[in-house]
Amino acid sequence: MFSKSSSGSSASSADAATQKKSGSAPTVARTPAVPSLLSQDLVITGDIKTDGEVQIDGRLDGNLTASRIMVGEHGAVNGKVVATSVIVRGKVTGKIDASSIELSETANVQADLIQDKLIIANGAFFDGKCARKSTTPTPIKATQISA
Repeated sequence: MFSKSSSGSSASSADAATQKKSGSAPTVARTPAVPSLLSQDLVITGDIKTDGEVQIDGRLDGNLTASRIMVGEHGAVNGKVVATSVIVRGKVTGKIDASSIELSETANVQADLIQDKLIIANGAFFDGKCARKSTTPTPIKATQISA
């Protein structure tokens, strides 16, 4: 539909012909996207799903699925949270399923956690159950002390 002509376009037209024949789109380097923000005065009722990063400073009554999730100090989530990495500085009620979960000093979590890595800062409130994603823990080798 649109075309751009240039004086040295023989190589680029050959590349375009190759891409047309192979049916593949040109590869474009992806830059990290800015996280989606739910501001402090926003209340959402319903589920949110994204491949990107989400920061919750408002309130979400529903489930949240993203690659990375950060619940701010004034943020609140009532529902299931699923991500690769979750940082909680606010309130979460429900369930958190992530490879890495971090509860900061201001966190108030009344949820069951399923994780491989868990960090709970001094002062964080946590009421719930913890379970590891990986079923077999790394064995600890016993050392014998010779007298």
